Amino acid sequence: MREEFFRKAGPNAETFKEMMDALPDAGFYFKDAEGRIMALNRRNCDYCNIRDEFDAIGLRSCDIFADVLAESFMTSDRIVLETGRPLLDQVHRHPADRSLDIHVKSVFPVRDKAGRLIGTAGIYYKRHSDDAPDWHGRMKAVTDWIAKNYARPVSSARLAEIAQTSEPNFRRQFSCIFGISPGRYVNTIRLNAARRLLEKTDRLVSDIAVATGFFDQSHFTKIFKRERGVTPGEYRRRHRPANLAESAMSSPS
Repeated sequence: MREEFFRKAGPNAETFKEMMDALPDAGFYFKDAEGRIMALNRRNCDYCNIRDEFDAIGLRSCDIFADVLAESFMTSDRIVLETGRPLLDQVHRHPADRSLDIHVKSVFPVRDKAGRLIGTAGIYYKRHSDDAPDWHGRMKAVTDWIAKNYARPVSSARLAEIAQTSEPNFRRQFSCIFGISPGRYVNTIRLNAARRLLEKTDRLVSDIAVATGFFDQSHFTKIFKRERGVTPGEYRRRHRPANLAESAMSSPS
């Protein structure tokens, strides 16, 4: 399936894919006309928490991501396939790593030698928050504080104090800028930290829950599954490096 797609896309497609692999900060993909993944560059694998691009070949976004993310990803591809025209510099607020980083995304039609549409090619990169037209300076202080203190109890009152405004006004401003409540944002930061620990360490899930600011393992598991679509244990089995997995299997229980 992948070989057939690259054959139809022409001799330069493989070279272009190799160029995309060399990009350090941009995610790239090829999909066929059915929305199935034909290629991912290394950075996109990192964003999507996919160990190797060949783990995703033939899958659609709905096979990998929760509904809200999958629909966001597939919509842009659908528009390009229906119109045959590229979508350029679209602000994309649903990155695959479930962070709240703002990405700019462009999607292009892929055609065969006869000019027939055979799929899409997408590229996206992180846009620094200082460049965002709707960025409010005091909110940068808030997100910086959360990044350093997410493992502690975090209250809206404390965040409003940092933002130098009232609590109701803070919640309103924060939700307007980020499209998400302060509490949901804090949980997202905690989940990203927990995800890294699940991937890179053998620490118990209960220890990771406490270390990243959740009440207990049950609370952590509930939030993780709601946001990521799988339990922490299932996520670890899918995404941990092979050497850690082998180490865990050989260690006494």
